[in-house]
Amino acid sequence: MGNKIIGIFLLFVIACNSQHETATVSEKNGVTTIRIDPKTSRDSKLTEFFEDEITYLLLKENDEKDSQIGEIDTIIEYKDEIYILDWWIGKCIQVFDKEGNFKRKIRNYGDGVGMYTELADFQIQRDTIYVLAHPSKIMKYSINGEYINEVKIPVLARRFRFDPKHEQFFIYSGSNAEKLVTSVDHNGSIVDEYFSTHSDVFYGNMGDRVNFYPIDNTFYFTRSYSDTLYQFSNNKFIPLFIYDFGSFGLKHDELLEKQRELDPRSFKSYFDENAGISYSPFGFSNSKYIFSRLSFSDIGIVSIYDKVNKTHDLVNFDIINDIDESFNFYPPIYQLENDRVAVAYRGPTLYNKAVAKKQTMSDDDWKAYQEGKGKDFIEAAFYAKETENYVLMILKTKK
Repeated sequence: MGNKIIGIFLLFVIACNSQHETATVSEKNGVTTIRIDPKTSRDSKLTEFFEDEITYLLLKENDEKDSQIGEIDTIIEYKDEIYILDWWIGKCIQVFDKEGNFKRKIRNYGDGVGMYTELADFQIQRDTIYVLAHPSKIMKYSINGEYINEVKIPVLARRFRFDPKHEQFFIYSGSNAEKLVTSVDHNGSIVDEYFSTHSDVFYGNMGDRVNFYPIDNTFYFTRSYSDTLYQFSNNKFIPLFIYDFGSFGLKHDELLEKQRELDPRSFKSYFDENAGISYSPFGFSNSKYIFSRLSFSDIGIVSIYDKVNKTHDLVNFDIINDIDESFNFYPPIYQLENDRVAVAYRGPTLYNKAVAKKQTMSDDDWKAYQEGKGKDFIEAAFYAKETENYVLMILKTKK
C-alpha cells in the first residue's frame, strides 16, 4: 500500500513538472508553439470571447473642421481621452473625450523643426505623446498637444515602440531593411540592431499595421509573413509564441523564385493562389488573448490564443454577433484600456447596416428589436447617419 502511495505521488509530481501541452498548444522552455491547420477553422460567436455587451461611441463632429476624422489608423485610450491617428488624410492626431466630444487636434504639418510632412505612428507614455514622423524624426508633445522637442533618427521608420524601462525607441524599418529593428536613444544615436534579413527568406512588402504589442512592462514584436512573436527581455528579443503552419506554411524558395520571374501584379496573383497560410499583424494582445489575423488564399482566419487557460481557437471571419444581433463583423483591432477593444465604422456605414437589418424583419419584429436588444445599435446608427465620423463598437474581453 505504501509503495502504491509513493508511486501515485511520483506520478503527480511528474505531471505537475511536465510542460503544458494540448492538441494544438505545447510549451517548452518558456516558448509556446501553436499548431495551425486552416482546415479546422470554425464559425464562432462574440460571447465565446467577449462580455455580453456592446457599447456604441460616436466620435462626434461639431462646427469645427478639426473634428472631422479622415481615416483611422491607430486609437489610443489614455486616462479620460481617446486619441486618433489619421496619418493618411488629415495627417494629425485628434483627441475626443469618453463621451465622444471633440477636444483638440495636434497638427504641425510642414517643413522644418517642430513640423512634419508625414505621420507613421504614435504612442503615449507618462503624459508624453511620442509621434513617429517624416522626415526621419520622433516628435514629443505634452498631453495637451504642446510641442516639446524632436529626435532625429538615422534609419527609415515605419512603426515604433518607446520602451520607458530602457528609455529607448525601438523602430521597425520594414521588410527591405538590412536590420528589421533598430533601437535608438533620446539623442537619436543607435543603441543596437536586431533581426538581420536573409536572402533565402521571403519577407514580402506588406504594410504592417501593428508590429509592437504592449504587454505588462515590456512588448512583443512581429511582422507579416513571420511565424513568431518575440518578447523583448534582458536586452534581447526572445521567441515567445511560434505559429507552426506545417505543410500549409510559406514555401520561401518558390516565392523568391517567382518574385524574381514575375511582374508585381502577376506575382500578387500567384501569391494569393499558391503562397499558403501567412501571418498578418492585425489584431490585439491584452491580459487574456492574442487575436491575430491569418490569411490562407482568399480565406480570412482568426487565431485566438487564450493566455490564461493556454488554449487556442481558429475561427472564421466574420464572428457571429450573438450579443445584439446587429450584424456580424471582423475581429476588433483597436486595443483600449482595461481589456476593452473596438471596431470602427463610419456613421453612414453603420446606418446602412441598420437599414439592411430592418429589411429582413417584419414591422412587429423590428419594433420589438428596436425597443429591446437592438436599442443601442439603432440609436447609434440613426444618430450617426449624417456624419462622416466614426462610431466605435466597444467590447470587453472575458476574464
